[in-house]
Amino acid sequence: MMKKTTIQVMALALLVGCNPKQKQETLSGERVIPVTTVKVKKEKVAAELRYSGTIEAFQSISLTFETTGTVESVMVDAGDHVTKGQLLATLEKNDKQSMYNMTLAKYRQAKDAYDRLKSVYEKGSLPEIKWIEMETNLEQTKSSLEISKSTLDKCNMYAPVSGIIGNRNIEPGMSSLAIGSSPLQLVDIKSVYVKISVPENEVPKINKGMKARFSVSALNDKGFEGEITNISPVADLISRTYEAKIKVENPELELKPGMVCDVKMEKTDEKEMVLIPYQSVSKDEENKPYVYVIDGEQNRVKKQTIKTGEYYGSDLEVLSGLTQGQVIVNAGKEKLSDNSLIVL
Repeated sequence: MMKKTTIQVMALALLVGCNPKQKQETLSGERVIPVTTVKVKKEKVAAELRYSGTIEAFQSISLTFETTGTVESVMVDAGDHVTKGQLLATLEKNDKQSMYNMTLAKYRQAKDAYDRLKSVYEKGSLPEIKWIEMETNLEQTKSSLEISKSTLDKCNMYAPVSGIIGNRNIEPGMSSLAIGSSPLQLVDIKSVYVKISVPENEVPKINKGMKARFSVSALNDKGFEGEITNISPVADLISRTYEAKIKVENPELELKPGMVCDVKMEKTDEKEMVLIPYQSVSKDEENKPYVYVIDGEQNRVKKQTIKTGEYYGSDLEVLSGLTQGQVIVNAGKEKLSDNSLIVL
């Protein structure tokens, strides 16, 4: 009897005295796994709204010729900066120039005859009907000249605003009829919009003027700030989300249309939530998150499935499955299974 008791005491001393970082075993050969733990906490946190956004130009204009013809020259390329009123492209003007010259000559002839015979008419030496014919001819030639001048001017494409050439779908020799609806695209990106899609249950939580922060992966996750300027009152028929736009100043022109960004908006109200370190969470074969809860009396762990929410720094929100004050495994969970024996 004494021998059996001595063996049990020695085994217990061996269990307590070994290095926690080494594998341990009980008398029955059960493995004891060293872990570190953390207590589940409950804190008030300013909740965030998070969205995936896409950058759009503040203004995008599809430029086209207002008349038909063959492209003569294109003075700009994609990426070029242009100023308001700058000549961008031209059509061949030969036929239209000839028409303008002819109508100009007819107008000058009619104007000269009108000026010469005006004094004759005023003296009563020119029949009324003849004078009316001359007035009518002058007005007709003037109108034809204005139309011809307008047609000639339409052979030139000018920038209506300052900006950057986005797309160029035009080359010399092409017919304006074959170009399509947008030979040149002009974008203004001194300011840009970040477009986000907001679920219907979150629409009441955002409003115009609300500040937003976002980072752009294409720019090494550089951060920017803006504010909401537009919220659509109509939901998308397919996604059932509402489009909102965040206006952002872009003086360095580093934000480009099409870039994807991660948008965060901090709500003014605080939310009390259960938080645990995200590193304490594992996922099972069905991709469901779980943690190991410590049973203090038995020095064993229980596998507990949880429902998680948002990340807050290094912490993760727990929506269900845990309560404040419970102790869970923080490190060493890789070697655990349900009901594993542990040592702290």
